[in-house]
Amino acid sequence: MRRAKFTLIDLFAAPGGMSLGFEMAGFKPLAAVDVDGKGMLTYSQNFPGAEAIVADIRKLSSEELMRRAGISRGDVDVIIGGPPCQGFSTIGRVKIASLVKEGVWNLKSSHPRFIDDPRNELYREFVRVVRDLQPLFFVMENVPGMMSYRNGEIVREIIEDFERIGYRTEARVLNAVWFGVPQVRKRIFFVGTRLPDVRVPWPRPTHAEPEGAQITLEDFMGTGTKLKPPVTVWEAIGDLPDPAPGIPGLADPPIPYDKPPFCEYQKFMREWGGGPPDGRVHNHVSRLHSERDVKVFNLMQEGMWWKDLPPEIKGLYGYRDDIFHDKIKKLRRDRPSWTVVAHLYKDGYMYVHPVQPRTITVREAARLQSFPDRFIFRGSRTDQFKQVGNAVPPLMARAVASEIRAILEEELS
Repeated sequence: MRRAKFTLIDLFAAPGGMSLGFEMAGFKPLAAVDVDGKGMLTYSQNFPGAEAIVADIRKLSSEELMRRAGISRGDVDVIIGGPPCQGFSTIGRVKIASLVKEGVWNLKSSHPRFIDDPRNELYREFVRVVRDLQPLFFVMENVPGMMSYRNGEIVREIIEDFERIGYRTEARVLNAVWFGVPQVRKRIFFVGTRLPDVRVPWPRPTHAEPEGAQITLEDFMGTGTKLKPPVTVWEAIGDLPDPAPGIPGLADPPIPYDKPPFCEYQKFMREWGGGPPDGRVHNHVSRLHSERDVKVFNLMQEGMWWKDLPPEIKGLYGYRDDIFHDKIKKLRRDRPSWTVVAHLYKDGYMYVHPVQPRTITVREAARLQSFPDRFIFRGSRTDQFKQVGNAVPPLMARAVASEIRAILEEELS
C-alpha cells in the first residue's frame, strides 16, 4: 500500500528552500535544525507542522533530535541539508596545514582528510546524524568548487565517508536553470541510499541553458532531446506590482496584485499552495536610493556591469575597476539571472532592476530563487535578503526529490 507522504528531516535548514522543494514533491518535513533563529522564524512560518529546532547541531544529540521529531532510528525516509564546508578551499587548506605544523591543531597530518578537517566539523555532524538516524536516502548540497579541487579528491573522500556508514553515494554538479529556476546557479549534490540494489537517482533537466552557458548537459541528456527555453528574469518578476517605498519604520505592507500573470512560471508562483494567505504580495519593499544611484541606474542599459560604465559615471563613486568590476550590475529581462547570493543584503547593487531605477526587493529575489509567493520571509529586511541568498532553490530541490520519491514508491509499495 503506497504511503501518501514520505518524511524528511532538514539540517542547516533555514529558511527552508530544500524542505519546500521536497514538500512540493510530496514529502512531509518532520523536523528542521538551524542555529539561525531569524531563519527558523521563517521556517516555522512556512512549515507549521514541523518541529523547528534552533540549535547548534554540534550540541544536539541524535537521541534528542529523534525525540523532538517523534521518530525512532530508521523511521525517517530522507535527511537533507547543506552543511557549510570551508576547508576545501585553497586558502583554507594552506592555513590548516600551517596550524597543524605549529601545533595549534593536533592532527596526525598537515593534509587531513576532509572529515578530519576542523573547519568542516559541521559536515562531520551531518554524517553523524545520517549514521545515527539511518534514513533510506540522504541529500547533501554544497558549492561546486568541491568537484574541481585537487582533481576531485574531496568529492571522493566525502563519498567514501558515506559509504563507510552504509550509503552508496554519488555526486553531481547541477544547474538550477535546468529545472525551471530563472537563475544560473551551480551546486553540487551528494545523494546516497542504503536500499540494496537501488540506483542513485538523478533528475533529468527540463529546461535549456541560456546562450553562452558554461555547463554541458551531455551527462544528462541524449542528442536531440527537446528542452524548454530557460525561464527569464522578466518571466519571473514582470507581473509583480510596484513595491512599497523603503520608508523607515514601514515593516512589510502587503500589496495587491495589479496585473495578470503572463506566463506559466508567474501562475505557479502566485498559485502554489493556494497562494499568499491574504492574496497579496509580501516582502516587496524597495530600498532607499540616493539621487546619484537613481541617476546611474537610469543611465545603465540592461546587462551592463560596473566595468562597462563610462569614466565620468565611475568617478561619482571612486571604486577601483580591478576590484569592483561587478560592483553594479543591471539584470536583463530576456535572460535568467546570475546567481543570487547572500551578499545581496549589503546593498543589492549587483541586482539592479531591469526597468525601474532601483535594486530588487526580497520578493523579487525570492522569485528568482523560485520561492512561490505563499512563502513568507520573517525578520528584518537584511535577514530576509540573507535567507533568500543562502537558500536552495525550491524547484531545483523538487527535481531531486521527485526522483527519490519515485524510487521510494516503487520499493515500498
